[in-house]
Amino acid sequence: METSLINALLYSVIPTLIGTFLTLYLTEKVKGNIKVGFDRKIEKLKKEHQIDVTKFQAEINLLKSKENFKFTKLHEKRFTVLEKMYQLLNKAINELNLYISPVKSTPNGTTFDENEDHLQKNFSDAHNNFAGYFSNNKLYLDDNITTLIENYLKEISDVYNDYSQNHFLRKLGDTVDPKIHMKAYTAYKKVPEKIMPIKKEIENSFKEILEK
Repeated sequence: METSLINALLYSVIPTLIGTFLTLYLTEKVKGNIKVGFDRKIEKLKKEHQIDVTKFQAEINLLKSKENFKFTKLHEKRFTVLEKMYQLLNKAINELNLYISPVKSTPNGTTFDENEDHLQKNFSDAHNNFAGYFSNNKLYLDDNITTLIENYLKEISDVYNDYSQNHFLRKLGDTVDPKIHMKAYTAYKKVPEKIMPIKKEIENSFKEILEK
């Protein structure tokens, strides 16, 4: 009787245990397969994102290189423009000083009026060269420099007009008004008073750009 009971228990428990172990085994097996598959997907995503990040970084580096190149070329062009403009500015002011000087020598074989015409032409050419170069290269200058140069052009035109009016009337043989003559004779004083301070500001602004 006891043997039969034990046998009955064994026959009923063993299948249950086997089923339980089998279920546990299959569950763990499925979990393992899921984990392996999940890990593979994660690794794949990591690689894909790494590729995306690398590509993105490469694009950023390319953009930076292009911007640096454009900035370098722009700075080189500005350097060329400012250098040329400064040379033309000095040339124009020097020619003006020669033209309006109250004390000047007349070369041998040349009359006073011929020398005046020659000096006037030298200044006009130098001034027009500077003004034309400035007009053609404004886009490389900031607003501050543009305003300074426009002020310079106005002041230098006033000085030139003060002197050239007397020169023009004398060539026509007209009797020059004493006031016009005095304006011409004292025109040179306006260069250090009006023009040179502006020139100094232009120089400082040029230096600020070149030092950036």
